[in-house]
Amino acid sequence: SSAATTPPGSSGRPHRVPPPPSWVCVVAMTDAATKAKELKAANAVRRVIQKVRLATPETLDALESEAFDVMSQNLEEMGSQHDKVQEELEKGMEVGRTRVEGIVEKREKEAELAKRPKELMDEIKAIMEEIEPKVAALEAASGKGDGAEALKAEDAPAVKMQSDLFAKEIKEFSQACVSRATEIKQTKLPPMMHQEWTQLAQSIVQTKQKCERAVTASRISVNKALESVRKEQVEKKKKDIKTMVEAASSATPAVEQLVLGAETEVEPFIKGKLRPEAEMNELAKTMDGMVEQVHKAVEAARKDIEQPLTLEDNQDEHVKAELEAYLAGEMKRPGLRLGQLERRIARVANIVRYYRQDGRDRHNNSIMDGLKTELLEKVKGADNSAAIAAIEPLLREAEKVAQLTLKNSKMTVPQMKTLAEKVTKVLEVTKAAFTSANQAVCPIDPSLDEDVQKKLRFIVAPQIKKPLQQLGQLDRRLNRLKNLLKMFLGDISQKHGSSYKEARLKLVKVARKEMTAKELDLDKLFESASKGATELDDIAFVMFANSLDKKVKKDASEEEETLEITSEEVSAVFSAFVPEGKQTMDSEAFGRCLCLRLTVVKPTTLTSELSIAESKTLRALKVGEILEQLEGPEKEGRTAVKRVRVKALKDGKIGWASVAGNAGSIFLKASDV
Repeated sequence: SSAATTPPGSSGRPHRVPPPPSWVCVVAMTDAATKAKELKAANAVRRVIQKVRLATPETLDALESEAFDVMSQNLEEMGSQHDKVQEELEKGMEVGRTRVEGIVEKREKEAELAKRPKELMDEIKAIMEEIEPKVAALEAASGKGDGAEALKAEDAPAVKMQSDLFAKEIKEFSQACVSRATEIKQTKLPPMMHQEWTQLAQSIVQTKQKCERAVTASRISVNKALESVRKEQVEKKKKDIKTMVEAASSATPAVEQLVLGAETEVEPFIKGKLRPEAEMNELAKTMDGMVEQVHKAVEAARKDIEQPLTLEDNQDEHVKAELEAYLAGEMKRPGLRLGQLERRIARVANIVRYYRQDGRDRHNNSIMDGLKTELLEKVKGADNSAAIAAIEPLLREAEKVAQLTLKNSKMTVPQMKTLAEKVTKVLEVTKAAFTSANQAVCPIDPSLDEDVQKKLRFIVAPQIKKPLQQLGQLDRRLNRLKNLLKMFLGDISQKHGSSYKEARLKLVKVARKEMTAKELDLDKLFESASKGATELDDIAFVMFANSLDKKVKKDASEEEETLEITSEEVSAVFSAFVPEGKQTMDSEAFGRCLCLRLTVVKPTTLTSELSIAESKTLRALKVGEILEQLEGPEKEGRTAVKRVRVKALKDGKIGWASVAGNAGSIFLKASDV
């Protein structure tokens, strides 16, 4: 039915709209059904198109065929949708093909990236496959496999060798896997290989652990199989060791008998009433001989047991370790026994020593009783002022002479020696006067026992307090003079050493000039100096030195200077190189005297020429090397560095080396070697 409406502008009465004709409704229903059918057919094709858009290289061809088939099947039903769906199909296929091309390109790149890791992983798998049978073989040999027999003792050495070799192979396997794994980790693995690599890495660890367990189990089996054999060997060797130790300590019973004899003989010193003194003194001498005999016997016995007892080297390491421990324990017992015997004989010696000490004390006390009163009387009535007063002028004279030692800067060594002799003589006179005064103040016989003298001084000390104070003051002054003389003698030694070194350097320079001018070596120069003799005395050496031309070039300069070397200085150099107890010098000492030695204190190089720029490096000079100076020092042209021509004592190589660098680094120093 139609609805009633009220048209605008009307009077308000309802107006009915007439219904559409029936044919219009039929047409509308037909169009809707057709469109629904077309849309259904189009959607069926679109579903396949969506699959084509998401295709992979493996599914693209099949999905395109499916799309064409579905399109053909629904061609008539699509009706007006055909063109639109056809366009969507073409675009979908284009998208799918583009996607597949991208996937293919990506796969090619990943395959290229995976090529080297794949090779490395295949190599690891091959190594693992190679080592797996060896694990089974070792387990079977060790008696650890299913149904395998327990390892026998006679087969144990071969299995041990197999186990040791396999342990080395495990290490090589591990190193091979680690090197390849490191390279794999350094590459960018494709996502598809991550899981495979993770699984392989776990397999490597598991395989290594399996191999190590096999080695451990085989070693346990070997030790177990050899245990009974090892015990037999150890017991047998222990018997041999015991025999060796008994042989080494065979002298100990004899030493013990000597100690027992000494302990028996010493009993009169500790039991009962002492025998007559003469008899006891004779017995004490006998005891000294017995104690000395025991000491010698103990020393000989100790040398015997300290002789190293060696074990066979071709033994099992466990057996050897056990035997070494047993040997150490066995060797300890004789040593302890000898130590006990030494303590027992020391007790015997102490008993005799205490007896003698008591005898000395009794003797000294008897002397003290006889001298004490007499000494006190002497001290009370003695007038010792003159003896003390006699020291003062001597001490002043000594102080006056000793004061000259403080002004020695301009003195020569001979002058200093003369003064030292004078001071020594004055001090000797003063010390003699001091000794006389001491005797006058405290007149104790110096031949008495020191203990008696000490006790007598203690007794009379209160009576001679003032003279002792006076002597103490004088003694302090005397000690000061002794210290001055000691310091002065040190100055003489230092100045003599400096003078000797300078004289020797001068002598070496002029001798080197002589050698260069006449093309002589040290042996020829010695032959010239000694006139063909095998030895050279002091006079001949001085004559040789005086005959040399003293005009030489200054160090690192072309200027010349004339060196002054006195005969006394030459003689001092000669004395320094003459062997102790001899008066003459042979060719070896002559060579050491005229050969300057240098020590390398900082690494440098030995070169072929004086000029650093134009020379070739012969070799490196290491710290501590000793060099013989042949020429120089001379300045190198460009750098002005001082260089010397030297001979390395290590290998005899000759070349040039820098004494110091232009930045101040010291390479070579004079040596007293």
